[in-house]
Amino acid sequence: MYDAWMVISARVHESGGVCDEAMMAAANERLGVIAGHLNVVNAELVDATVELLATGAWQQGGKRTPSAFLQWQLGLSQARADDVVRVAERRDDFPVLLAGFRRGEFSLEQLVAAVEAPAWADALVYDFVKISTVAKIRRAMRSNMFEPDPDERVPEPAAVRDRLSFGLGANGRWRINGEFGLDDGRRIEAALVERRDALFADGDEDVTWPEAFVDCVERSLDAVESVSRRDRFRTWVHLDVSDGEATTTDGWRIPMAIRDRILCDGVVQPVWHADGVPFSVGRAQHIVPDRTRRIVELRDRGCRVPGCTADRFVEIHHIIHWNQGGVTDTWNLVSLCAKHHKLHHQGLLGIAGNADEFAQLVFTDVDGDPIPGSGTPTRSTGPPPSPDVAYQPPLAGRFDWNWIGLGWIHPNARTKRIEQARQLTQQRRTAA
Repeated sequence: MYDAWMVISARVHESGGVCDEAMMAAANERLGVIAGHLNVVNAELVDATVELLATGAWQQGGKRTPSAFLQWQLGLSQARADDVVRVAERRDDFPVLLAGFRRGEFSLEQLVAAVEAPAWADALVYDFVKISTVAKIRRAMRSNMFEPDPDERVPEPAAVRDRLSFGLGANGRWRINGEFGLDDGRRIEAALVERRDALFADGDEDVTWPEAFVDCVERSLDAVESVSRRDRFRTWVHLDVSDGEATTTDGWRIPMAIRDRILCDGVVQPVWHADGVPFSVGRAQHIVPDRTRRIVELRDRGCRVPGCTADRFVEIHHIIHWNQGGVTDTWNLVSLCAKHHKLHHQGLLGIAGNADEFAQLVFTDVDGDPIPGSGTPTRSTGPPPSPDVAYQPPLAGRFDWNWIGLGWIHPNARTKRIEQARQLTQQRRTAA
């Protein structure tokens, strides 16, 4: 195929850049074969991801999600890795579409759009997906395009008022739960999407919705100009230096992992006690002085964890923990993004060594294995698997939506319609 393409290129060059029908046909054939190879390889990737999900083998290198693991191992973007995981999670619901995907008939993008359909429509949408662009498939897979089984009773949602509750749960974790009208909900969603997109643009390719939510909250608090007003909304942690226990102002005990992370890079304001009674409050001071922080940030230029691209809004971590006698010197301080800082204090990411020497700083995963600088696999030495059929590009022109009528109809609904039409015809004949 490569030799044939070189011959075509030479002919185009000899003809002064004019491409005849034979050249165009050969080019289209070559692209079809390439597309088929890509589809089959992506199908193998989906099958491998299914095994990763089943075995938990994706939990390596401190990665919190299967998508993050695929990004690390394969050099994928977050969007592409999310697509692969999405298809793998719904593989059992779409055997017909997946079979066509393995034969090379669909692209990964076409399949991702198609699996938004209900599982019962697997065989119904097969022919449509083969000839449709991704945009058309997305339009046709909207929920209002599918008529469900009439025997499946879906209760009407009851009218509810907006509600929002938050606070500490029985397990000591803070929780939030709410429900809003469509208009307010969309505004909240837009704010979260904007923050998630901004964090992704800043280099955090693994950004999650909870992280986007926290970022919205932090920016709201940072916008408070009055110092006295800002202090009213500061989160205070009470640390007992005798036993190291930390509590909130209302008496909730703070888990050790969160306590240690706060003490890495926070503000300390001592409260003096006499016979168990507080009598004086000392001056607030940063655990990591501003001058030292600037030196560490300049040295690290972002999060030091291998593979992390976050280079802004880092937190300074004590390699030997501050409350365990770790000094606030540059060799014992390292820049971490909020995500990896949490992972470390949760025991899922190990950090040891001299931060001033890049080669001496070692990161380990939850099993204690060193995290390499890159998870990109070695180059394949064999040819890619061949597709069963040549890929046929979708229809690019305007689409006749009457081809699928008002939408996709559940087989049981179609059967009932035919029976109703038969009964109506019989009644008319009897009346006549």
